[in-house]
Amino acid sequence: MSGAVRKVTIIGSGNWGSAIAKIVGSNASRHPDLFNSEVRMWVFEEEVNGEKLSHIINTTHENVKYLPGITLPSNVLAVPDVVESVSDADILVWVLPHQFVKRICNQIKANVKQGAVSLSCIKGLQDSTEIALISTLIREELGTECSVLMGANIANEVAKEEFSEATIGCNDADMCDVYQNLFTTSYFKTTAVQDKETVELCGALKNIVAVAAGFIDGMGLGGNTKAASSE
Repeated sequence: MSGAVRKVTIIGSGNWGSAIAKIVGSNASRHPDLFNSEVRMWVFEEEVNGEKLSHIINTTHENVKYLPGITLPSNVLAVPDVVESVSDADILVWVLPHQFVKRICNQIKANVKQGAVSLSCIKGLQDSTEIALISTLIREELGTECSVLMGANIANEVAKEEFSEATIGCNDADMCDVYQNLFTTSYFKTTAVQDKETVELCGALKNIVAVAAGFIDGMGLGGNTKAASSE
C-alpha cells in the first residue's frame, strides 16, 4: 500500500484505547496524505446515566466513563458494532484486554480487508502453556501482519499530554515510517525498530517488573532492592 491513504480503526475504547484514539485521531488529521481523516473506534456498548456510551462519545467527544475530562478529536467516530468498525480499514490498532483478542478475531476475520495490517498496543501474553505473543495470535487468526507499540506509559498522563515515549516493533521498514507518523506527537515520542518480538516480550516483562517494584515500595524497601529484583 505504498503511497496510499490508509483508513485506521482502533479496536478498544477503554482508558488506554481512548488515549491512543486521541493521538491517532490528531495525527490522521495532520497527515491527510497518509491517513483517512475518519478514525473509527470500536466501543463495547454500555449505558452511562441512561445514555449509550457511543452516543456520548460522538456528541461530546469525551469518553466520560474511561477517560473523563479529556477531549477526543472530532474525527474519532465511536462505533458499537465491531464488524462495522473494521470494514474497509487498512490499519487495525488493538487496544483491549488480551483475554478478549481471540474472540474479537473470530468475530471480524471474515470482514477484514485483504492487505490490512494490525498493530497491537496490548501488553501481555496469550493464556497458554507456552510463551505465546499476542501479535502471533492476531497474525494467525486474521492472516494480517501484526506490529506492536510498547512503553512504560500511564494512559491518563499520555492523554494529559505529559511527555512519554514508546517503542514500535515492526519488521517492515516502510511500515515503521507509517506507524511513526500515526503515533508520534510533541508529547509522545516513538522509536521504531525492526525487532517486533523483542519489543513485545519486553513490554510484557515490564509489567512483571512494575508489580515487583510495587511490592518493594509496600515493604518500605529502597532503590537497591528494586534494582536487584530486576536482575
